[in-house]
Amino acid sequence: MSNSTLNTLIIAFGMLFVVTNSLALGMRVHVGQVLVHFAKNWRFAVVVLLINFVVLPILVVGFAALVDIPPDIKIGYCIVAFAAGAPFAPLLTGLAKGDVATSTTLFVALVVGTVIVVPLALPVTVRAIVPSAADVSAWAVAWPLLAFLAAPLALGCVIRLRYPRISVGAAKWLQWFSIAALLLYVNVFIVGYLQLFGQAWGSGAYIAAFAVPILGILLGSLLSRRDRRRRHAGIITTAQRSVGGAIVVTVFAYTQPLANVSVTIINTVGILILLVFSLEWGRAATGALAKAPAAEPGSPQRKPA
Repeated sequence: MSNSTLNTLIIAFGMLFVVTNSLALGMRVHVGQVLVHFAKNWRFAVVVLLINFVVLPILVVGFAALVDIPPDIKIGYCIVAFAAGAPFAPLLTGLAKGDVATSTTLFVALVVGTVIVVPLALPVTVRAIVPSAADVSAWAVAWPLLAFLAAPLALGCVIRLRYPRISVGAAKWLQWFSIAALLLYVNVFIVGYLQLFGQAWGSGAYIAAFAVPILGILLGSLLSRRDRRRRHAGIITTAQRSVGGAIVVTVFAYTQPLANVSVTIINTVGILILLVFSLEWGRAATGALAKAPAAEPGSPQRKPA
């Protein structure tokens, strides 16, 4: 298989995942409920936004600027740092027995933030820490995010409002289709660029693959310490970065293969780490509920902490 055919397949599977996943998530979103939930919990949401777009990027980009790693790997660090809005956050939050409504609200807010912040911050940051990188305009980063991430999400929301019964079943099938597309994207990409994955071994990309999600977990753990369900929603939406946003940026703006390799490593390992944590949190929550004494007749029901 020629390199051009391989690259075409990688791009096709990647963009297929981004579009179908965004569309499916939009078809699951209750716009009115999200707006009401955001208004009621705006302080919590603002803190999550600050962590995702200020605190975490400062730490990740700062590390990339200080350590001696290949320039393209540094670009990958920058992309992961700014691209927030985890596509699997509601699903993982459900597995963790967390607050799915909060996770969904935060996901929508982070996608909107990503579409705004990434075009403004990413080109400036890349030029600052990688002066040799090609100059990319804010619009070159913005229009693909708007076209392939924000637009399908908005279309899905409209379909949900117009055809609520159809959208529920369609969203489920689209979600599974998008996961299949993502698996094909990752596997074809690894096969096609296996040498670069080996080259990245000593570059710091694999360190970041563990450091970024763990850092997100630590920062998210500071949120809502008394409410376990909401805390887990905040942790998951912070620790998992935007897979779709990162794919779009690497396809249309920063096309360096090694940058894409580092992004793929960080996001793939991050999803696996959060999957393990989510399953453990869910198991612990189920066990705690099973051990809790049953409420006596007439006594008020207590929500799990």
